[in-house]
Amino acid sequence: MGIDWMLDDTSLATLVAKVPQGVRIDLTFDGDQAEGSAGCNGYGASFQAISGSISFGPIRSTQRACDKQVMSAEAAYLRSLEGSTQYVASGSALHLTGGAADLSFTASTGASPGQ
Repeated sequence: MGIDWMLDDTSLATLVAKVPQGVRIDLTFDGDQAEGSAGCNGYGASFQAISGSISFGPIRSTQRACDKQVMSAEAAYLRSLEGSTQYVASGSALHLTGGAADLSFTASTGASPGQ
């Protein structure tokens, strides 16, 4: 598995009016697959990243029902992720842009990007 990227609280706050307490949204890249937790449901998609450009295939997710605020945050995150077109990875930070909102992540391990 690759690095576990955690969505920063500031990015989450741009997606929803009220950030649900204790929500964890993360993203891991493994080969040509991206997967993680969107707050309630697990998700995954194929992806391609070349020279700062990124694209995601259709996102699939489990279908658990959670608190309405969590579901709203999850839906907004997945929309933004699927629409992302550019990435910058440096040190322990990953930024995805081009979607409905910019997404900033922090590595939750000591590993460096690309390993």
